[in-house]
Amino acid sequence: MNDPETNSPVEEMTDNSSQSVTLEGRSLILVKRRDEFFLFENNCPHTRETLDPLGGSLSDDSGDLIHCQRHGAEFLVQTGECVGGPCMGESLTPVAFTIAAGQIYLD
Repeated sequence: MNDPETNSPVEEMTDNSSQSVTLEGRSLILVKRRDEFFLFENNCPHTRETLDPLGGSLSDDSGDLIHCQRHGAEFLVQTGECVGGPCMGESLTPVAFTIAAGQIYLD
């Protein structure tokens, strides 16, 4: 189970947004797109650094893309595949999870 102090309630997220979360000591990016959630390692395949050094949401207005704040790479929310920028063809690492009682738990 996860430490509830570092686990963000999913009900507070707006559609087409993302936020950094730390679960079980792992730095992750949680994305909400049209009431569906996606979870990825917070690690850009281009530099192996976090996607969000400036904080805030990485999602575009449509909710279809995640943007890396470091070098502008763009990733498809549904798959994590890089479709623009310096790491074309590579992907974010998806993380298996379950949502229960408004909390995220790693599988």
